[in-house]
Amino acid sequence: MKLAFIAAAAVALTACAAPSVSHKLGTTKVAANPIQTQAKPAIQNAMTTQTFASRYDFATTVRTIQDTVQDKGMTVFAVIDHQAAAEKAGLAMQPASVIIFGAPKAGTPLMVKDPLFALQLPLKVLVTETNGQVTVAYTPAEQLIAGSSLEYADVENSLAKAANLLRAAVGKQ
Repeated sequence: MKLAFIAAAAVALTACAAPSVSHKLGTTKVAANPIQTQAKPAIQNAMTTQTFASRYDFATTVRTIQDTVQDKGMTVFAVIDHQAAAEKAGLAMQPASVIIFGAPKAGTPLMVKDPLFALQLPLKVLVTETNGQVTVAYTPAEQLIAGSSLEYADVENSLAKAANLLRAAVGKQ
């Protein structure tokens, strides 16, 4: 039994041992830039979030953001309702939902240029309500690309526009 476990573990580790730099997707071969490994972890600048007040109540803000990104051709991959999860665990918290969204057409070239940038995508926006005020929070594109091999020019016509889209959709005017 112990020998079977060791053999299975060895096979699993062998499958992970030699990552391929290029992947075949259908008939299209995509060559991703290699990941630069480091002897010790890099310390990146702490992520800075931007916040703004919503002109809507909590539920309307969450729904409006979802509708807005979908109307722009993006996909809402998930909505994580932290308050509902807390309630299931017998805990109470303020309303808080994270909307995870993006467009593979925009994000894929960025991840090909810097495979580790996949940790930053899809985009995320937090909607929360404290003391009767609904707040929207997100990480600006400049912060998302900090420490990556991407430059602002790589994201100025895609990720960088997300903040303006969010503010136009639900921000107080």
